[in-house]
Parts: sequence; structure tokens; C-alpha cells
Amino acid sequence: RRLLLQCGSTLIALPALAVRAAGAAVPAASAPTPAQTEGPFYPRVLPVDRDADLTQVVGRSGSARGTRLYLSGRVLGVDGAPAQRVAVELWQCDVHGRYHHAGDEGLPRDDDFQGFGISATDGDGRFAFKTIRPVPYGGRPPHLHFRITRGGQTALTTQLYVAGEASDRDAVIAASPSGTLARLSIRLAPAPDREAGALKANYDFVLR
Repeated sequence: RRLLLQCGSTLIALPALAVRAAGAAVPAASAPTPAQTEGPFYPRVLPVDRDADLTQVVGRSGSARGTRLYLSGRVLGVDGAPAQRVAVELWQCDVHGRYHHAGDEGLPRDDDFQGFGISATDGDGRFAFKTIRPVPYGGRPPHLHFRITRGGQTALTTQLYVAGEASDRDAVIAASPSGTLARLSIRLAPAPDREAGALKANYDFVLR
């Protein structure tokens, strides 16, 4: 009788355990990342060198001026599932506020900065870039431009801002729904494990 009671208790507990296990495997749903304007500085012609390291240009011996920034994260669906093999495009101005390959000509200009790069997500939806800390220009706060394409189609175009260095007074942010800035901000942290003086940040994009 004692054995039957023990077995019965175990059988009763098993469905509950199964439900918890199944629930733990379901990713949490998230709201889509807010979209923002592409801006006037998307490359007119993509550079020959467009890898994920924007601090080094193929064929040049120098390296980009500016503080190194290691930016990584994931691209996910609203259901939390990783978006595999999507292209994450990043472009930004150099330390002088110049966008490369976009008709933004003039001096000074850092020709050792690539200005544009692409990182393809892996099986877990992860991407990574090596670039420079964004700088302000023309009244705009430091920011990074992104476009994510899937199957040749644009899935998201947006911008990321350095936490604490942008406000709702910025024209692009002011044109966005309330709360957008908080959702598009990245926090920079020291990255001495990468290189002296470097920074790092993490951000997950969520596609509709």
C-alpha cells in the first residue's frame, strides 16, 4: 500500500513538472524595436570593405581615430525566437562628424574609418561589431544607424543612442512616440578585456 501511494504521488507530480518544463522552454514575448528614419547618410554606393570591423579599412595601414566600441547583441522575433542569417547593417559618422560613402564630403575626414559594416546573425541570432564610440554632430546627439534585412527585404530601420546623451528635444526623437528614446538607448561600459580604453555595449533588436 505504501508503495502504491508513493507511485501515485509521483504520477501526480509528473504532469506538473512537465508543464513547468514546457513553460520554461517557451521564450518570453517582446514588443518590436521602434523604427526610426534612415536619415540622409545611408551609403549611395556600398564600400568594397564592409565587414563588421569599422576601425580598419582594407588596403590602409592606419586605423580609425576614436574610442573603440565593441557592440554585440541578438536579433529576435516578437516570440523570442532568434532570427537566423539576417543582415545587420551599421553606419555612422567618423570622429569629425563625417559620413563616408554618402556624399558627405569635406575636411577634416578620417579615411581610416570604414563608416559602414555588415554583421550576419548566427544560429542564435547573435551579431557583433567593432567600431568607434559615436560622436555628436550638427546638433544631433551621438547615435548609430541600423538597418536589418531578411531575405533581401528591410525588416527594420532604426537608430541607437548613448544613454544619458540624448533627449526628447532631438528632432528625430521628438518625432517618435513617447518612450522611444528609453527603448533605443545603449549603456556603455569599460571593456578592458578587449583592449585598453575600449568600451562595450549590448542590444537586442526585436523584429515585428
